[in-house]
Amino acid sequence: MGTKSNKNISGVIGAIGAVGGLITAVTPLVEKAIDNAQNKPTEKIDTKVTIPELYRKGFPIDLAQAEELLTECGLKVSKSKLRMKEADPKYRDYEDTQVIDSNPKQGTKVKTGTTVCLRYITADVIKESQKIFDDGIRIKQEAKDQKAAERQEKKERLKASVSETMDSAKSGLGKIFKKDQKAVEAEKGETIDE
Repeated sequence: MGTKSNKNISGVIGAIGAVGGLITAVTPLVEKAIDNAQNKPTEKIDTKVTIPELYRKGFPIDLAQAEELLTECGLKVSKSKLRMKEADPKYRDYEDTQVIDSNPKQGTKVKTGTTVCLRYITADVIKESQKIFDDGIRIKQEAKDQKAAERQEKKERLKASVSETMDSAKSGLGKIFKKDQKAVEAEKGETIDE
């Protein structure tokens, strides 16, 4: 039994040695994995928000209100005002600092912290837009008046032409009737002499 017992012990010792060797070989890999896990930043969970309604006809929101709405949603804001050359008659009824557009557009889902560029209008652009509208109305009215004057002038020329033609026709008919009258009188005179 003693030999058998020594064999078992040496088998156990060999197994322990093998496990020890395995542990020694695997330890650097485990340590590297632990270091990577500790050094890896925790992943942020990106939450998305929908850009609220900021502009709509009959629903004016000024720049300050829009900034507040976006900030409450966790979004950043940048501002861009309309330039004078962008004045358009459609802006004539807008209010000073009214938001007219955004990038990204309202209703778009974006990550929290995204910067939203707000486009807004100023009083100067509104004034210029009204001027462009008024000029357009004036130009249309002048064109309408010009056409009416041209039609009236054309009517008067036609009337004068018709009147001239009628006078000429009357004169021609008068001459024809006079010749015919002379012929009738001459005939009567000839018959009387006979």
